[in-house]
Amino acid sequence: MSHGEPNSDEVQSRRFFVGGVFAFLTSMGLIVLGAFRFVVPNVLYGKNQRFKVGMPKDFPDKQATYLPEQQVFIVREGNSYAAMSAVCTHLGCTIRTDPDRPGFFCPCHGSRFKPDGTNYAGPAPKPLEAYEISVSNLGELVVDKRTLISPKERYRV
Repeated sequence: MSHGEPNSDEVQSRRFFVGGVFAFLTSMGLIVLGAFRFVVPNVLYGKNQRFKVGMPKDFPDKQATYLPEQQVFIVREGNSYAAMSAVCTHLGCTIRTDPDRPGFFCPCHGSRFKPDGTNYAGPAPKPLEAYEISVSNLGELVVDKRTLISPKERYRV
């Protein structure tokens, strides 16, 4: 054996040392990562489910006004108002007002809904969701998507 070459015991002890250092650093990294994950809040910041949509007079009579940022239709008939989901109950496509007849339709799969949100044609299994409406202290309509109501209910101003 020459003087410059390590013997097998030295190579094995070096490998053991390097493996130990690697295992130690990996475990420390996982501990730090776990501690960091614990500090970061586990919260999803989504859209507010209760929001103001405007003054009652801002909505045209006998029409459905689409609010794309909230995916809601505000339907006005005289002095009564309804807030309905613009999401089809079939596969979640965005519905539209029906230009040929009163109500809504899904351009994706052909579901049709009456003006009150009741489904009557196509694959949609249930009516559109209807949300509670109230009026703020300043007279603005407020929609609360957390509170589902009957599609036939209307808020009177």
